[in-house]
Amino acid sequence: MAPDQPSQHFQPDAIKANLEAVTRQLARPAFLSNLTPSRLPSQAASDSSLSPTRPDEARLHSGPLSHHRHSNLNLAVTVEDVLEHADLVSPLIQEPYADGGPSTVDKRVVDHLESQFVEARHAYSNMAAERSFQTFSHGHQDLVLAVDFNYFGTRMVTASSDHRLKVWDKKDEAWTLVESWKAHDAEIVDVKWNGPFMGEVLGSIGEDGRCKLWQEDVTEVPMSGNRFKLITNLASQTHAPFMSLDFKNIMQETWLALITRDGYLTVYEPLDQSSLNEWTVLAEHWVCEDNPPQRQEEVGFKVVFHKEKLPCWTAIMAGLDRKSLSLAVAAMKDVHVFRTDKAKRFFHVAKLEGARQIIRDLAWANGSMRGYDILATASKDGAIRIYELSTPTSGNTSTGGASSASTVTDPISPRPGPRKNAPSGIGAGLAGASKTPDTSRENDQYPGRIRQIVKLTDELTDHHGAVWRVAFSHMGDLLVSTGDDASIRTWKKAVNGRWAEYSEINISGEA
Repeated sequence: MAPDQPSQHFQPDAIKANLEAVTRQLARPAFLSNLTPSRLPSQAASDSSLSPTRPDEARLHSGPLSHHRHSNLNLAVTVEDVLEHADLVSPLIQEPYADGGPSTVDKRVVDHLESQFVEARHAYSNMAAERSFQTFSHGHQDLVLAVDFNYFGTRMVTASSDHRLKVWDKKDEAWTLVESWKAHDAEIVDVKWNGPFMGEVLGSIGEDGRCKLWQEDVTEVPMSGNRFKLITNLASQTHAPFMSLDFKNIMQETWLALITRDGYLTVYEPLDQSSLNEWTVLAEHWVCEDNPPQRQEEVGFKVVFHKEKLPCWTAIMAGLDRKSLSLAVAAMKDVHVFRTDKAKRFFHVAKLEGARQIIRDLAWANGSMRGYDILATASKDGAIRIYELSTPTSGNTSTGGASSASTVTDPISPRPGPRKNAPSGIGAGLAGASKTPDTSRENDQYPGRIRQIVKLTDELTDHHGAVWRVAFSHMGDLLVSTGDDASIRTWKKAVNGRWAEYSEINISGEA
């Protein structure tokens, strides 16, 4: 662009410099101390922006990617606007109000600032979105229903209603297509990368009732259609399609959890942990046998393993096996948490309740050294619920408002579908636990079983509509969510233990 041509859009660095310069001026105590919420748009006014701010705090909050929703950037306007209306704005910046108070302020100044505050807020939100997201054409012929990143965040797989999987590699800050192939004979509803120690392996499930595992053959040419080989093809035992899958890895050992649309949970382990070609059933269970969903009813099922190598240290101290598998299962409006004892038999730990409509997503936070587990659910009722799962000390197995681990169900009852002669895995664990409610006797009979307490600690309702996805950061200190309101919200745990909104990005209109 020639120097004499007016610039239509600022570059990001110019926007940053302009916003910082103006914010430092508008954040002066003399200016802020005389503002009232009635004079500012409700979306732009906040406690933090209306309180006097020290110069060093103003600089701290004026960064280009400041994630605090109520920062002094809500009071920023562009440099051009300040210069254009300097006769209106400069008296406010240079001089405090007279003793007469707000009555001495020209109404047109306040009206102008209000409009500029709103425009600046929208402009900055768009700038933050542009800096945080990179859009590109995925090339699928239909909707993309699932996306997953590998352990290191350097590879991505997309699954679509067009029956195809696509694998992407990140190179030079851009995503390059490595392979695309038809993976199922129906739309693909979920896909996951396995851990980093068993080669590049993908798991996918589709409406065709199959779970397929794909292993990369690096000797094949990219985009040849043969780079990912089918190594396992598992069929649904109830003939209902699978709805969710997840992997668990402990070094070079792998487990696979699957749940069908009618609520049949199956956990598999390889016959030989050095190969993922053949699998055997470790556990199976109907998670909604007391109240099965009706054929035309909308359903919500999700399986999520606790990903860390070790369980929470307090649970280990209480006797839980160090290699225990921890699995959370969302079943309609509730979440069931299972763990394995020293014999790798699943037992019921807790039931997370409180959702008024079906649960659409479930996340389990890392942080084994925290002393307790944190789980979050996303519900169709528009709420994110956060639970803490703790291990009581000896002699203290219940607290107000919490559910203990002794919440067990009856042995598995027959239902249509294949059954084994004797219950195994989760079924055997629940059957055994229901017959031995005494903790000491249960631990003698089933070494490695513990009791735990679950507590609902927060209910976040800032999303305007149903919540579809929740995910924790790698350290478990941030929670990200998205929903029907086309916004991505980030939540951070405050000092008081409650979760507060940390940032919001509106993605409507984004590709």
